[in-house]
Amino acid sequence: MLPRAFRAFIQGAAQGHRALAQSARTGARASNLLHPNEAVLNLRMQCIRQAWTDSQGYTHFDKGGGAKRLWVQGLSNRYMQGAAATTVVLGATYYYTNLEEVPYTHRKHSMMFVSKQREKELGTAMFDMQRREAAMKNTLLPSHHPYVAAVKRAGMRVAEVAADGSGGGVFEHMKDVQWEFAVISSPVPNAFVVPGGKVVVYTGLLELLGSEEELAAVLAHETGHVLARHHAERLSSFNLWGIIKVLSWMLFGIGLPNAAFALGIFLPYSRRAEHEADAIGLQLMARACFDPKACTTMLQKLHGQEKKQPLATATPAFLRTHPLTNERVQRVKDALPQAYKTYQDSGCGQAVGFLRGVVPESEFLFVED
Repeated sequence: MLPRAFRAFIQGAAQGHRALAQSARTGARASNLLHPNEAVLNLRMQCIRQAWTDSQGYTHFDKGGGAKRLWVQGLSNRYMQGAAATTVVLGATYYYTNLEEVPYTHRKHSMMFVSKQREKELGTAMFDMQRREAAMKNTLLPSHHPYVAAVKRAGMRVAEVAADGSGGGVFEHMKDVQWEFAVISSPVPNAFVVPGGKVVVYTGLLELLGSEEELAAVLAHETGHVLARHHAERLSSFNLWGIIKVLSWMLFGIGLPNAAFALGIFLPYSRRAEHEADAIGLQLMARACFDPKACTTMLQKLHGQEKKQPLATATPAFLRTHPLTNERVQRVKDALPQAYKTYQDSGCGQAVGFLRGVVPESEFLFVED
């Protein structure tokens, strides 16, 4: 015989178990009548009501705190959604109010959080850094060197037409620019022009090219980047990506990987910018009275150098910052008729013919002391 108290305990437990089972069956039948989302919400409400944490960090087991917590959570979600919607509206407004037209190509783009002054400051800082490093390595050619003179001569002709506004669009940032030229002794066939009129050319490029026209093709292409404000547009794309990442997290709780930005935005934009700089550079060459055809020979020579680098040729097209050279050459060839029309309209045929008659041919080539 079990003690009376113990038997009472067992009987009470059995009755409690049967009541709990009956309650569970009733709850299950009731939940079947609910929409699936309502059933989930009902379950969440039951869990929240059973346990909640106050502002002091203490956990309570009653029915009051859960409803309060759910209300605060809903308020937080509404706040996040409202903040995201406000960000979208303000961002779109800012984007459209900062739209600019690219000269010659007339493409529209927006500069977000990048001023023209800041753009020039970044370009000058990059130029000064390159020049200081070259001076420390004793690879910066003196200003009286023939290479420097050739670069300056071609560069200033291109710079003058880049600032006259003939291509339409936004070109004011090319005015009142203090152009500076630096030539660095390096076997790398490279050159660049940064905002603020700062030009750097490596001797490896000058030794690869055979004429001032081909040098002008390189400088016109690089000046096309500056005229189109590609440097600022690239910075703007980084700013835009930052906003997109924040919105994705606020609205969906998803963190976007930077690889998506590289493959979906940055690399395609970089290749498009190269094509656009080719198109603008071709027009600048023609208006500065350089033979536009030199752009194709310049690209073909650079392509020959690229073939010597197995890694560069093995890189898939969608992973490249620059389009395939044969694509660039074909586009330039397609644009040559319009470029030659600009060349003739600028009176360049007669001017170049006159110069060829009075200036020795060697003056158009690079001759090192």
